[in-house]
Amino acid sequence: MCAAITRLDSTEIYRNPWMTLKEDRVRRADGSEGIYALVEKPDFVVILPVEDGQIYLVEQYRYPLGKTTLELPQGSWEHRPDAAPDTVAAGELREETGLEAATLTRVGYQKLAQGYSAQGYHIYLATDLQYRGQQLDAEEYGLTARKMPVDTFLGLILAGEISDATSVAAFLLARARGLI
Repeated sequence: MCAAITRLDSTEIYRNPWMTLKEDRVRRADGSEGIYALVEKPDFVVILPVEDGQIYLVEQYRYPLGKTTLELPQGSWEHRPDAAPDTVAAGELREETGLEAATLTRVGYQKLAQGYSAQGYHIYLATDLQYRGQQLDAEEYGLTARKMPVDTFLGLILAGEISDATSVAAFLLARARGLI
């Protein structure tokens, strides 16, 4: 087991409604000093809406990549950071896909990028689905929902065409647990 690192000082570099960037000056167990850059973001949810061998996905433009990607529905509520993860999952599912789930099953919890952030995500399987209509936020302009066979989704993951680590990890965890 590695020894702990002591924070000596922390400086906020940048903040917006979705994240905070900090730089911490630290002392390592051997006495040497260094810095860590940290991204603080709230935990989020990712939802696997599955019905009759089909999985629902969202397609949206991802600015950092400069292209449109296919992903599982996911998100957080910056305006309600204390909301229960299952409440956020139900809300994000409705917002992005227009679907309501009669059953939300907790699949697990994962960390996103623990080398620079403590942010994690709660994973839910959504079943017994009813379409009620999308309710997109302004930041989700152009987002569309679509469905495909579960096996096609797995094939796209294996081919590297679906590269969103959150979507891949959530799907594979649910599959390994025998939920999909």
